[in-house]
Amino acid sequence: MNLEAPTYNNYCLPLISIFKRLAIITSILGLAFQSSTAQDTPNILLIISDDLGVDYSNGYHEGNGLMPTTPTLDELRSTGITFENAFAAPVCSPTRAAIMSGKYGNKTGVLTVPGHLELIHESIFKALENQTSGLYSDAVIGKWHLAEGNNLDHPQEHGVDYFSGVIGGGVQDYFSWNKVVNGVSSTSTQYITSELTDDAIDWINDQDNPWFLWLAETAPHSPYHTPPADLYTINNTDNERRKYVAMIEALDHEIGRLLDNIPADDLENTVIIYIGDNGTPNNILRNYPNRHGKGSVYQGGIRVPFLVSGAGVNRSGEREAALVHVADIYATILEIAGADLPGGKFNSLSFKHLLDGTDGSTRDYNYSETLMNDTLVYAIRDNRYKLIDNTENFQQEFYDLLLDSLETNDLMGNITIGEVSAIKEDFELEALQIRNAWSCRDHIQNGDEEGIDCGGTYCAPCITETTELETRNDCFQIFPNPVKNQLQLNASNKGTYTMTINDLKGNLINKKQFSGSEFSMEINDIESGLYILELYNFQSKETCISKFIKH
Repeated sequence: MNLEAPTYNNYCLPLISIFKRLAIITSILGLAFQSSTAQDTPNILLIISDDLGVDYSNGYHEGNGLMPTTPTLDELRSTGITFENAFAAPVCSPTRAAIMSGKYGNKTGVLTVPGHLELIHESIFKALENQTSGLYSDAVIGKWHLAEGNNLDHPQEHGVDYFSGVIGGGVQDYFSWNKVVNGVSSTSTQYITSELTDDAIDWINDQDNPWFLWLAETAPHSPYHTPPADLYTINNTDNERRKYVAMIEALDHEIGRLLDNIPADDLENTVIIYIGDNGTPNNILRNYPNRHGKGSVYQGGIRVPFLVSGAGVNRSGEREAALVHVADIYATILEIAGADLPGGKFNSLSFKHLLDGTDGSTRDYNYSETLMNDTLVYAIRDNRYKLIDNTENFQQEFYDLLLDSLETNDLMGNITIGEVSAIKEDFELEALQIRNAWSCRDHIQNGDEEGIDCGGTYCAPCITETTELETRNDCFQIFPNPVKNQLQLNASNKGTYTMTINDLKGNLINKKQFSGSEFSMEINDIESGLYILELYNFQSKETCISKFIKH
């Protein structure tokens, strides 16, 4: 069963409010590029919901069951881009650390909750300060959850100009909670979703410079409760599921109030990024199988709602299937603010080009990881398949997400030698590279690479000749690529072939002849690097050329 298609709820909202926001946000599409100053220095509003997965997010799932009415998020979706394949971590601290640092948990050490992001990692706030020479004012309002113990100054230590919210993982009572403002703690008795909105409105309206606001809502994280009556539309809240839906509606209402209270000219020059920090908790999970929600690396735990609208986004109401990761927000924000990055930074691949539909690289793989009972469990996928690996117990699951988006049919027992088996091995190699070094296939110049995905300690040498090798590989496929032990080659047609492997200097490494359309060989004796494979067809007199990497 595949539940990836969107669904839309009918809703009612005061017409003045909805048309005001629709007019303001829609005007962004026509005005974003008229002013070079605005283009270079847009405001950036990052909104993070807490424990809200795609199963309760309009525009992602079909299926039966109670859904919230979310007119504000629906507006953002209709005036911007819905990312269909966004990965987060399964729990909140690693997701926040990834956005803050542009790195996976294996680089920051934040793999579960609680987590502590060390100051050695350049936060998005310090990076923005350095890249723009202090042009931006910035703030975090809401949930931090990145500090060890009760360090109330941790946001400021990471370069945050202004902090207002909660340092820990949440609150015990949405109507009575411990509020921290720039290191000073007090008790608030105002509904937290509303008070965070008030703080955000006040802070934005007090800014004279371009600004970056990280608004980290605590909703709809437990404890589940009935919000103030004017913030939700659901008929009754007599159980946890209905309370949860009411909390989502209250969150949507307050995001709308925030947008309504941003001056029109500021809103026209603001890019709005909305994302969930992980999937829905298992006790109220919708559609997904039991235990496939928060805390797991199944789709229900790590696939999250992700919307981008506003300044610089000229794709209105479009859906984007490219793989993206919460870590990518780091590099994207820097490029929105004017930085010129070599693909991205650290594990963060910029998706800025997707906002206006220009050319650029997208992920070949999406990766997520967590610690479960002190054991590393990771998930890695491409545009179709996904591998889940419990690294200690050597338990693996393999899914075809195109046919089985809810991951109910584990293919592991049916994988045989061939293309799918090669894909699984390729996933294993890429995940190993990610965990122990830096990927050589992430389209980012990271680690000690000399260029994007080449040179340095881990990647194949960069091709430095003025004229790079022109390749034609439409008549055969190499997999896996990179290759670890065994190279598998599939030709498009049966025939008699000569297969030649040369290094980049033209030295002959190996030469074989075979008949048919499939060929495999052990290459354990070949050193790591980039190689050229030529395939000559005796019948057609045709030569095809491709590159491959030997790990």
